[in-house]
Amino acid sequence: MNQLPPELADEAPLDPAAERVRRKMVRLLAVSIGIMFVGVFAVLAAIVWQLGEATTSSLTRGDLIVPDGFAVLESDLTADAIMLRGTDGNGAQRALIFDRASGTLTGDFAIIAGDGVPSAR
Repeated sequence: MNQLPPELADEAPLDPAAERVRRKMVRLLAVSIGIMFVGVFAVLAAIVWQLGEATTSSLTRGDLIVPDGFAVLESDLTADAIMLRGTDGNGAQRALIFDRASGTLTGDFAIIAGDGVPSAR
């Protein structure tokens, strides 16, 4: 019952030098596998940490100061800007761009109907 298979029965045991090399290789393999596991767990921990951080965003509140007589018709929001489209006190359409973080006006564009070709000024 404790007999080796026939293909292994005729193999001679390793000499002491070869046995030392085999043990060193097994130890190297074990250390390498351990390092790989530590690396995989570090990457997974970083991914979980980043996902948890991304879902906990704080609510931003603030005021947007628009010109007198400006009536908002439409709004749009990006990661760093807020756009308000509306009419000013004279009835002309304008697009106002605000910085989302500070609420300051960063762009004021007149919307002019035409052929779509900008004129040289």
